[in-house]
Amino acid sequence: MSDKYPFTQIKDELAKRKGEALDFAVGSSPFPLSPDMSDWLKENSVLGLVPGNSDDIGAFASAASSYLKKQYGLDVSPELILPTAGGRAAMGILAACTLTPTDRVVVTEPGYPAFARLAAQRGATVIVSHLDPDNDFALDFEYTDEIARGSLTMLAVNYPNNPTGSTLSPAVLDKLKELASPGLTLFNDATYGPLVYNDKPRALMSETFPAGSCPDLVELHSFSKLYPIGPLAVSFLTGSADLVHPMATYSEYAWSPLSRLQLAATARCLQDDDRIRRFNEYLPKQLESLRTTLEDIGFGAYESNSGTYLVCDVPKSIGGKIVSSAQNAARLLMDKFDIAVVPLGTKDHAFLRFSALYRAKDLERLVELKSKLEIR
Repeated sequence: MSDKYPFTQIKDELAKRKGEALDFAVGSSPFPLSPDMSDWLKENSVLGLVPGNSDDIGAFASAASSYLKKQYGLDVSPELILPTAGGRAAMGILAACTLTPTDRVVVTEPGYPAFARLAAQRGATVIVSHLDPDNDFALDFEYTDEIARGSLTMLAVNYPNNPTGSTLSPAVLDKLKELASPGLTLFNDATYGPLVYNDKPRALMSETFPAGSCPDLVELHSFSKLYPIGPLAVSFLTGSADLVHPMATYSEYAWSPLSRLQLAATARCLQDDDRIRRFNEYLPKQLESLRTTLEDIGFGAYESNSGTYLVCDVPKSIGGKIVSSAQNAARLLMDKFDIAVVPLGTKDHAFLRFSALYRAKDLERLVELKSKLEIR
């Protein structure tokens, strides 16, 4: 595992090219804020210099509770909402409050990699469960003699999955209920929670687990893609009281306070009932245009039922060069063709992740490169 966060490396490479590269890694065209929201941010920018108080936190927690009710039919007390300065900060709080060097944590790949790194930094043993594309990237972890029921501290999943688009389907939920046991914490990174197409979004917190299994539940909701307000976007953790209350106490002394602008801006976004509907109309068209373009060029793209990304199998060769790994493929695309993508490797598969938050002209330029790419 490289010491440098992979997305930091990609952003550094994009910065070197001063906007000339095709950004299919992070995405160069976020869904814009409404004019009303943009105007409100400008008018209230001074609040960015003022730390939030208990009233600001309470207002945000009430907005987050209403959001969970609207999106998932989930009744969560505002007292069980913990606002954080982004998704990775939330994961850092969770890792710090729940993991020790004697613990064992299962994570899934492909998946958002931050929590695995944070768990490893806490000294926990990280066990990787590889998601199989032939099984719709569904969770298929099994207990073994080596990893027996009761030996795990946490099972960390990511549904809707970044980047595969796999959802918290009935099959995945059945598997989680099968794996649940007392003393186990189930953590779901639900950053792309409402961005589910042709299905109903599901929250882990709304599920009833079999009598006697009683796992602790915690879920992350984050808004970097839904609301492109940069460092102002506030995420939140919610879950079992036995988890949320210690994390809230820890955050009081371990983290700088969020500003009034951060809390108020995100709370205002969460009350925009129309935005998610419009996002859910916009993204499937972006994903389908990207998929058909990638397949025309020669990539083998998987369909996605959620989120903002498409996953492709790594080709055998690019531009006449034999490809040895996902990292090698991504490096070839960046160095020879100024195309930024995210490499993903598991035990048995190598993938490339393409963002659907592209500009129309980016897709046109990608098509123009078809003959030079020579994807095989």
